[in-house]
This record gives sequence, structure tokens and C-alpha cells, in this order.
Amino acid sequence: MEIATALLALTAITAYLLWLTFISRSLKGPRVWALLGSLPGLIENSDRLHDWIYDNLRACGGTYQTCICAIPFLAKKQGLVTVTCDPKNLEHILKTRFDNYPKGPTWQSVFHELLGEGIFNSDGDTWLFQRKTAALEFTTRTLRQAMARWVSRAIKLRFCPILKTAELRAEPVDLQDLLLRLTFDNICGLAFGKDPETCAPGFPDNGFATAFDRATEASLQRFILPEVLWKVKKWLGLGMEVTLSRSLVHIEQYLSDVIASRKLELLSQQKDGNPHDDMLSRFMKKKENYSDTFLQHVALNFILAGRDTSSAALSWFFWLITLNPVIEEKILATRWSKRCR
Repeated sequence: MEIATALLALTAITAYLLWLTFISRSLKGPRVWALLGSLPGLIENSDRLHDWIYDNLRACGGTYQTCICAIPFLAKKQGLVTVTCDPKNLEHILKTRFDNYPKGPTWQSVFHELLGEGIFNSDGDTWLFQRKTAALEFTTRTLRQAMARWVSRAIKLRFCPILKTAELRAEPVDLQDLLLRLTFDNICGLAFGKDPETCAPGFPDNGFATAFDRATEASLQRFILPEVLWKVKKWLGLGMEVTLSRSLVHIEQYLSDVIASRKLELLSQQKDGNPHDDMLSRFMKKKENYSDTFLQHVALNFILAGRDTSSAALSWFFWLITLNPVIEEKILATRWSKRCR
């Protein structure tokens, strides 16, 4: 019996090694190693994760632009992670059958300390309630006007003057950083009605913005490590887990102060009529008695949604414009013709 079990185990190991040697190496995408899967490549490229993913997707090519990463301990069942940039797949996952792709416990565990049960870290009824509330508020005329006001003011008073100064001094500008600052200021104003003023001459440091960036980076790094490993590091207080803990303290204190002062302002608003049209104030005006923790998570989730997405899209837009001077000329011509009307 023992000999049969040993032979069975040996046969299974031999078959796996043969598959790894002759079949997996012929597959496109990240290389798969015995027992470790794609984990070595993931760790090796942790400082250029997006480039590594892009390289693997490009290697797959074809119609589907999809690859599979075998990462032990990361996924709960098979240890497989699917990465795709195919528009049809994205529409299927994010829109057509969104309900069929819950974030699940692994995702929620990674982001729970930063995002709590906010819209980007929840499933089911919790997600649906926040989605309906946000959608209802974003369709209101007042909120759209507030968004236009924050964006127009930031572009006119900060973004354009910074670019103009750089032009006069013949100095280079890190456009991606500038756009990140611009969208961060705008989404903070829209989310909780306070402008951190990171997009300003001299690019001043802001403790809240720095803490938010560090907390986001530390949370994302948890995906690279097996869950048991980052939890051990958290328990021992090692590496990025220390950064995450300290950043969360700063974020919580900052938003607690914002919420406390907003409650006082909303009370006085009943007397002097001073309006507040940001998302935080709108949640606070509702009959439901939301906790301060819930309100903090609402604000953080909206910041996460509106900062990197918009700035990345704008950065790519300007990059593509520099590669297509004909399109740039058409945009400038259209702008000039409108001015002349």
C-alpha cells in the first residue's frame, strides 16, 4: 500500500514536471515555475508591475489580449489570476455581468483598513446601496455645477499659470505629477469640500495627500505577497505595513477634523443658509445616522475613484497628442475658430 502511494505521488510529480518543461514554456504570458508558478516574475518586477503586465499581455497578442498568472496562495482556489485588456472582456466583467464577479474576501481583506466597506471594497447589498446613492447624487444639477466650479477654478487659477510660468522660464514640467495634483485637489473638493491645494506654484507638500499615496501603495503591495505573509508582517510591524499603519492614523485624523468641522458648519447653515454641495455633506444631510468611520470611507473611496483614473487618462491624452501633431493642429484650429465667433 505504501509503495503504491509512493509510486502514485512520484507519477504525479513526474507528470507535472514534464508539463512544466515541455508545455508551459510554450505558453504565452508570464513564465510558470515549478511550485512557485509566476510568483518569481511578479516579485522580480514588483517595481515595474504595470510594465510587466503590459509585456505579458502584448506577448499574448491575438484577439483576446488575455493572460493567466499562476500565483500560489494568492487566489483562494486554483491560484490563478486572469489579466485582460480586451474591451469585450472588460465590458462583460464591469458592466454586462458585473454581479457575477464579486471582489471576494481576498480583495476585501487587502483594502479593508483603508477603504472599509466603501463602494470599491464591498459586494452585494452594501455595494448596491452606495452605488444607487452615489448615482442619484451625481445626476443632480447642484453636484454637476459644483464639479464644474472646482475644475474650472483649479485650471484657471493654478494649472494654467503653472504651465505659463514653466513656458516663460523654459523649464520642463512633469505633466503626470501636475495632473495628479490637479485631479486630487478637484476630487477632494467634490468629495468633502476641502481643497488640499497640492496643485499650486512650488508644488507644496500636503500631509494628507502623502499619507493617502503611501497607504494606497502599501495596500497594493499586499497583492504581491501571499496573504499569510503580509499578515505576519503586519503582526510583527515590518516593512510597508508600518507605513500603512502610520498613514492610516494621519488619514483618519485629517478626515475626523473635516467631519467634525462640517457638522458644525451644517448646523450653522440652517441659520445663515451657507450651502455645502460636496458628497460628504450630502451624505450627512440624509436622515440616516451614518457613523464617522462610514463617512470617512465614503470620502476615501471617491478620492480613489476620481484621482488616478482621471489623471492617467489626461496624461495618456497629452502623450498621444504629442505623437500626432496633425490632431494637435486640428484641436488648436477648432479652439481658435470658436474664439473668433
